[in-house]
Parts: sequence; structure tokens; C-alpha cells
Amino acid sequence: MKKSANLISGLALTIIIFGLGAIASRTINLNIEFIPQSFLMHTTILVFSIIAMYIFTKNGILKLQFQKVKFKYYIYGGLIAILAFIIANILATVILIIIKIPIDPSGNGLTVISGMSTLQIFLFIFLYASICEEFLFRGFVQNFFEPLKSIGIRISKNVFISLPVILSGILFGLSHLILLASETSGPIIFSIVIMTTMVGFVAGYFQEKHKNILPAIIIHMTANLPGLIMSFVL
Repeated sequence: MKKSANLISGLALTIIIFGLGAIASRTINLNIEFIPQSFLMHTTILVFSIIAMYIFTKNGILKLQFQKVKFKYYIYGGLIAILAFIIANILATVILIIIKIPIDPSGNGLTVISGMSTLQIFLFIFLYASICEEFLFRGFVQNFFEPLKSIGIRISKNVFISLPVILSGILFGLSHLILLASETSGPIIFSIVIMTTMVGFVAGYFQEKHKNILPAIIIHMTANLPGLIMSFVL
């Protein structure tokens, strides 16, 4: 598959899978109070990501690898994710201040999880959402873009951020624009997009470097940890 066709196909398939998840969450009602609508979205994303991974792997387009990863790299990934989260939060705040937009002019917080209990946030956001979204953005999307990995940005002698990592990170961040459909305020959504994009870069880098999706999932969970901690104190 030519690189340009690979890029276009990957973008289209990502939008389709994510779109199917959004449609499922809006058209299907489980009528189970404990289970949030986001469960349907993430389940749809997980199922179609696995199907896509299976089909493209079987046809030789995707090359999935699950190499053993030393425990210390999970720790490194988590710590770098925390650092990226903090830097991104500062960056988003500075940008909002520069363009003179109040951090939360409407008074609305992250309304998507505001009505959830700590147990729900732990199960459906911290654990389940992290797994499902990583299967899409790192498991499928980043591996689909793998032929483009020779293109990228060299940060240092030993650190090279490939185009697949960059693309999967940006798509991951932009996917959070779905919050526009909620009552979450614009500045908070902007901050979330910046933070998730940077965390996506970290998750993608570790996935590519260690040929295993598990470090990316742990990094994603680490990024969701602040929301879980906040649920204990609010």
C-alpha cells in the first residue's frame, strides 16, 4: 500500500470506527443506571478495532507484535505521562491566558463524569476507556500507519518521534472534541485535547519502542488517574 493511500485509509477507518462508537452511544439505551452511555461507545470502538486488527493482520497489512516488556519501562512510561500531563496543562493554561479566555467562563466542569460515582469512574473511565481507546489509537491506528515510521522528528540521539506516533497522538487528542456535544466548557475541552494529545505521544512512543500495547494502556490509565483521585475529594 502506498504511503499516501495508507495515510488516507488510516484516517478514514479511524473516523469510521470512532463514529460508530459515537452513534452507538446515542442510539442505544441500556436502561441500566450503573452503566454510563460511554460504555456503549467504548465497547463498539473495542469490538471494531479488534475486527479491523484481525482483518488487516490476516491480509498482511498490519504487523502486530507483543514483545515482553521489563517492569521498569511501565514505571518510566507512567512517570513521563505524568510529566507530559503537567506540561500540557501548563501549556493549555498559558495559551488560554494569552488569548484572554477565562479557564472556565461558563462555570461548567467536565460534565461527562460529574454525575459518576468513584466506582463508575474507576471501572468505566480509568480501566475500560483506557483499554478500548488504546486498542483503537495505538493497537490499530498506529500500527496501520507503521509504513510511515521512517518519517518523524528526532528529539535527541536516542529519541525519535515517528509520524505514526504523532498521527495517533493527534487523532487521540482530537477524538476528545466529542465533548463539544456535552455541556463541558470550551476552555476545559481545549485543555483536555492538548493534554490527551501529549499523553498520546508518550503512549505511542512506548508502544512503538517496545512493540507492546500494554505500556500504552498503563500510560493512558496514568493520565486518567487525576480524574479518579478528584472523584474521592469532590
